[in-house]
Amino acid sequence: MNAIVKRVSVIIAAYHSDAVIEGCLEALRKQTIHNFEVIVVNSSPEDRTRGIVTTRFPEVRFLESTTRLLPHAARNQGVRVAVGSFLAFTDADCRGAPDWIERLLEAQIKGHEVVCGSIEPEGTSWFELGIHLCKYSFRLSALPGGPCTLAGTANACYSRRVWDTVGPFNGDRFAGDALLSWHASRHGWKPWFEPRAVVRHRFHPSVADFWRERLERGADFADARAEFEGWSRLRLATYLVASPLLPLIALMRGGRDAFRCGWVRSFISTMPLQLLGHLGWSLGETRMHWRLLAGHGKYDKDCHLTRG
Repeated sequence: MNAIVKRVSVIIAAYHSDAVIEGCLEALRKQTIHNFEVIVVNSSPEDRTRGIVTTRFPEVRFLESTTRLLPHAARNQGVRVAVGSFLAFTDADCRGAPDWIERLLEAQIKGHEVVCGSIEPEGTSWFELGIHLCKYSFRLSALPGGPCTLAGTANACYSRRVWDTVGPFNGDRFAGDALLSWHASRHGWKPWFEPRAVVRHRFHPSVADFWRERLERGADFADARAEFEGWSRLRLATYLVASPLLPLIALMRGGRDAFRCGWVRSFISTMPLQLLGHLGWSLGETRMHWRLLAGHGKYDKDCHLTRG
């Protein structure tokens, strides 16, 4: 294990992260293994994040961009300077459990070269639990491990071999982690869910911020999926017809996950907030599909979507 640990790079994107970055880095100091590098890529238009990292965490490699970077573009910059054969990703507002890296590496050693871990909420308020169940019900730590479709970068680990074959992230999209996961699956590296590799996520947006994020991310995800899978006009239209049902379907899936994990009471009490989040995501997808059908994208001779 020690020889492998020496080749691990943990990469964190930071933007206005001064309120959370210290907790993230302190959790990394408490890992059961210690011989790994940490790279923070900051594009905040303020000095507080830089001050916290460079003053309190001298062991961290700190990179800074003078222009705003979307999260995956920042991660790409971190990978360019990373020395690790294993690339672990988390967010500045996440805190890894003490054995987080160890569990990710165990899964890698077993042959799973794209690994995603579980995500638990740090807070227990009604608001925090509702947002968590809306966004991450399928990543609760009580769920069983196994193959999955997406390795979200709040908690993921790629082997260098996979990265060199299908990377980097699409830095212009929020759905860059989904795209990389799909490309990896096409090459035979299907993501593996390891529930014992746990990070705790801190939520701090307002309801308005949550709504805007869901609209934006839903639209971006829909565009990325349509491009990657080459959706036809018929498929886009069919999805639009079914779109009123999508929030309820997403809520039912979250209820299934919550029931399996013993979160039934939290699920029921936070249903209005979850439904709001699913509605925002679905509206974002619907608006994007309308844009594509209206000609803001174009179609090739086989009637498949291409970028305009």
